[in-house]
Amino acid sequence: MFLYGKTFVGPGILRRMARVYSPSRIAAYENCPLKFKYRYVDKKPAMRATIEAFLGRRVHEALEKLYRDRQFEKTPEVDDLVDFYHRQWEKEMDDSICVVKDGYSPDNYRKMGEKYIRQYYRSYEPFDEGATIALEQRVRFPLGDGFSIMGYIDRLADNDGTYEVHDYKTSLTLPTVDDLSRDRQLALYALAVRHMYDDADDVELVWHYVAFDKELRVRKSDEELQAVKQETLQAVRDIETAIRQGDFEARESGLCPYCEYQPLCPLFKHKYQVDELPAEDAREEDGRALVNRYAELKNKIAELEQLKDDVKERLVRYAESNDARYVYGSDRIANVKVYHNPWFPNQDDPEREAFESLLREQGLFDDYTRLDTFALSKAFQKNQLPDDAAKKLEPYVTTRTVERIYLRQRDRD
Repeated sequence: MFLYGKTFVGPGILRRMARVYSPSRIAAYENCPLKFKYRYVDKKPAMRATIEAFLGRRVHEALEKLYRDRQFEKTPEVDDLVDFYHRQWEKEMDDSICVVKDGYSPDNYRKMGEKYIRQYYRSYEPFDEGATIALEQRVRFPLGDGFSIMGYIDRLADNDGTYEVHDYKTSLTLPTVDDLSRDRQLALYALAVRHMYDDADDVELVWHYVAFDKELRVRKSDEELQAVKQETLQAVRDIETAIRQGDFEARESGLCPYCEYQPLCPLFKHKYQVDELPAEDAREEDGRALVNRYAELKNKIAELEQLKDDVKERLVRYAESNDARYVYGSDRIANVKVYHNPWFPNQDDPEREAFESLLREQGLFDDYTRLDTFALSKAFQKNQLPDDAAKKLEPYVTTRTVERIYLRQRDRD
């Protein structure tokens, strides 16, 4: 029996629940397994929404309307399209939308969206490049092992026999063509289009980075698409393993400020708890006070360690210059010893590879190579060893509890 969300389910039910994956679902796990758990396993509602996601949805709605009208032989004026965008913005905007970047307001983002729509309209008018087959098209195709991929294509078009998968991005980062060649989402959509349409031998992936008024295109060979399919299948298998084992660690990245589950995450929840306290209580809150004291002591220790090293260096130089082995203080004697030991290249040394080759040539490598028990322990913990080997190693395994505290400078809000 496995715990899936808050319900105990058997293996058969679990398999049925997790057969369909979307590119965004897979990306959520790869970016942060804990976020994946909150959203897809525990089914927790989002605790906040970001203005970036809100802006993206509004721009998508406007461009969908543009091409929907075109399907009915109607071309809206750009001002009418912008008016539609503003009406949708006002209708959906509320105080729960979070602006992460300091110094900007929702109105700044609203104006950005208007600019994107006007730029796009100016660049593609009269919108006759390719016939629109579908808008927000739901696609699905078998991935393998009983799993399927499902997603939604912003716009699917036929351009002189070439199927085009169009995707609209409001990101303020412009990727390179190499970045896009590694993009999984649209490659999977290309596989879905080929699965859906018998004549879809030629599929082109088209990204519209509307903030830059840029269009980027990529074609993938059959071999490249099959490689993406196999890579995706392995990613799904990894997720299924994590679900069975309940292994969902928080993974910090540049995406964290935009996460809708920050108030729940163990990396950030304490910040929210302290921020909700009155100022006088926040200053004395136990966790905050302990971190401040720990940092203060660590800084003092670092200063003392530096002073100690400086004095040690001076003491050694003093002993050498005076040809003294013992140096006498008020109530202590310093026995100053200086050793000059041979030292071979370590793992990070550029000469390490040539050094190891020489050891092998001389038959010395096995005698002087140390077992990396840390790497072996991690592989055992993550079930990365062959089952038979892992079972034989079990009698040698003990559990050690290691407690460490790491400090870093806090980014000021």
